[in-house]
This record gives sequence, structure tokens and C-alpha cells, in this order.
Amino acid sequence: MRSIRFTPLTLLAALTACQSYVAVPVQPVTLVAVQQHERVRVATQADVLLIVDDSFSMSGKQQRLALALQDFTTQLDLLRPPVDYQVSVVTTSVAERFGACGPANDPNAAASCDSDWGAIGYVCDAGLACLRTFADAGKLRDARPSTNGILRRNDYSAADFSDYLAQTVRRVGTGGARQPQGMEAMRLALSDPTNGFVRNGSKVVLAFFTDAEDCSDPQHRFSALTRDPKTFAVIDRCAADANSDGLTPAAIEPVATYVKFLRENLKNANGSAKEIEVAAIVSLKDGTSDPGLCTNPACDQACDSPQAASVCQQRCAQAPTYAICIADCLSECHGFCGGAVPGRRYLELAYAFGGIAANVCSQDASEPLGRLAAVIGIPKQVALRTQPTSEKYLSVHVQRGARTLTCDQGVGFQLVTTSEGPAVRFLGECLLQPDDIWDVRYLANG
Repeated sequence: MRSIRFTPLTLLAALTACQSYVAVPVQPVTLVAVQQHERVRVATQADVLLIVDDSFSMSGKQQRLALALQDFTTQLDLLRPPVDYQVSVVTTSVAERFGACGPANDPNAAASCDSDWGAIGYVCDAGLACLRTFADAGKLRDARPSTNGILRRNDYSAADFSDYLAQTVRRVGTGGARQPQGMEAMRLALSDPTNGFVRNGSKVVLAFFTDAEDCSDPQHRFSALTRDPKTFAVIDRCAADANSDGLTPAAIEPVATYVKFLRENLKNANGSAKEIEVAAIVSLKDGTSDPGLCTNPACDQACDSPQAASVCQQRCAQAPTYAICIADCLSECHGFCGGAVPGRRYLELAYAFGGIAANVCSQDASEPLGRLAAVIGIPKQVALRTQPTSEKYLSVHVQRGARTLTCDQGVGFQLVTTSEGPAVRFLGECLLQPDDIWDVRYLANG
């Protein structure tokens, strides 16, 4: 990065698109110099895997995803050059390990686990924790009978394709693991040589759709949920680990394990690495691409409507504690609206591949899916990782063969605001072409 002088501030060298920030404290503010860059690689074949959270809080969000799939199909069909694409769906249910129990393998201990955690199928494992596994972990889901879970666009009309895909998403349900393990489910699906999902020469596109954190723990090293021995309140250790200061080793499988898997294990027939695109459609702070508990005002308003109140009244009509039932019913409805836990780990995985972040709480999922469709082809804009401190120091260039295009604001690019924060939209001569390398540099508050 060419040097930029500011007095009295000292800036460091530019950083990669993986979002590794470096900051030097200064008074009265800390600034970081940020660089994002990526080569435009145009896919003619794409294998799209939707990893959909099937835990209880996802009810309304799955429906919004299903409704947006027709627009998603349309936007994929409009890509130029055309893309031969296929889509599969997998859930985040792999296993869940909760609390403590004993003695190991004792039927009475297992029954106690079922009672304590409100589901059947638990065992008391060798580590003296309640463990429940899911037989269909990593298996491709399909609403169509007698099929392999791969929906190929070329086999159907646009309407039938999007309808079958929407049916599959709706049938995922919300009775899955309360310890979502989206990354491990993704690894299992892509590692299965019998499902035929990953094609030679294809670009692999991964879209995580969840309102919770990734709790992937293939070695069963910790209990994701525990109870306080005094208050019996449930403690989410997965969320705590994901939000730790990094000084204490986390029990969750490191994100680096899955980055390495995608980079080293997915190969084409000639030995070349797969092109990978990752989208994290997770809980973000409203209006930003930062992890946080998002809200959905329209959904919350619907929960407080007379229609929703009537549904709760019918549900609770025979309840012995009517007032408590009504309060629980309304709370459950609002729980379907907002984020449950920030998806920090999913964002880390997405940014490792220069991917995109979008808000799972959006009333309409078409916008985040549209951004995913765009990056499969040639993107028209790129999201910035954080808000620039000043447009004055925003630098945009495009390397096109031997030429370096300097993109001036208003002519070569615009700084625009999206529902997930700022983005650079390319214009005029700077509209991206195959094999271009775009480069965006700016200053941000540390």
C-alpha cells in the first residue's frame, strides 16, 4: 500500500480482505487502515449449499427464506455469462451435548437427561454429559420423493425449481438441535463422496442461514448448555466461548479447521483448489455488518396485533395458568423475530473467503440472497467491512490486465448504504469484468 500521511496520526500497512485489522492507539482516536481486494472469478458452474438452522427460534425466518427463493432463482438465471447451477439444503443439527449426568451409559441417567433437557434420545456419555446425536446429520434434504437431495436448475422450469426448493426449506422444521453446528454439518455434507453434490470444475457456494452461533464440536469436548447449580438458569457456554477474549482456549472447534478443510480438501480433477464463496446470513447489529442481536420491527408489530393475540387466546384457553400461558405465547412469537445469538464464527468463516454478511432478521430475505447471487457472477458492488471515517480517504482502484483504473467518486464508484452498512458500487469504466482485481482502501475507527 502506498504511504498516506496524516498528522498527527500514524497509520499501518493495509490489510487483507480477511478483515484482520491492525490499529495504533492515538489521541484522541484510534484509526485503522483497511484494505479489501479480490479477483473477479466468473463461474459457469455453481454448487450452492444452503445450511439452514432448524432450531426452535427459526420458524418465521425459514418462511422468509422460502418466500425469497423465487427471486433468488430469477437473479441466478440473469447472470451473464449463464451459470449451470444446482442447490441442496442441509440442516445445522449434528449433535447436542448438555449439562452433566452419571453414571455413564446408565439407563436411568439417560432417562434423567431426556427429562432435564426436554427431548428423547439422550445418552449419558463417557464424559458424563447428556449427548443426543442426529442420524441425518450432514444429509442433503429434499421435498421431492425418491431423489438424492440435489435440485438441478436445468431439470425444471424456474417456477418448479424455486417451488421445490422452498418446500425443502419449509420441511426443515424447527425441531432440530438447540446446539446448531452449521460448520460441521457443512463439512459432513461436502465430505460425503456418495451424495454427488460437488462437481468437477464447479464453484462451491455456501450460505449459512441462522439466528444463533455455530457450536460445532465434533470431538464432544464440552457441554454447550449447562445449568447454574443455585438458580438452575441455563448458561449458553457456546455463545460465551465464541465471544471470549481469545486468551482462554475455546472448547468449540476452531473456525480455522473449517477454513483449512475448504481450502485443502475441495479439489477439482486436475488438483486445483475449488473456488469458494461463503455467505453468513446471521444476526447482525441493525444497519451494520457487525455481529449483534438484530431486530425485526415489522415482525414484532405483528406479534402484538389482535390477530396474534387471538391465536394465543385460543392456544391458552384450557391452560390452568392462563396469564402465564399468554405471556409465554407472546414471548415465543417475539423470539421468532429477532436474533438469538450473534453469529461471530460464521462471519469469521465468510470473511476468510472474502464473502458477504447479511442480516437474518430482515423482513424480506430477497436482498441478502440477491447479494449472494451477484457474487456468483460479476458483483456490481462490494460491502465494506466497517464504516469509513471519511469519504475523503476512500480509495478505489481496479486492476484490469496491465492497466490500473483509478475510480473517482461519482464517476467510477458511489459509496452507498445498504441494510448491512456501507458498500462501494462500481460505475462507468470501473464496472467489473472477468479477472479484474478490485481494491478498496479506507480509514476506519479502531
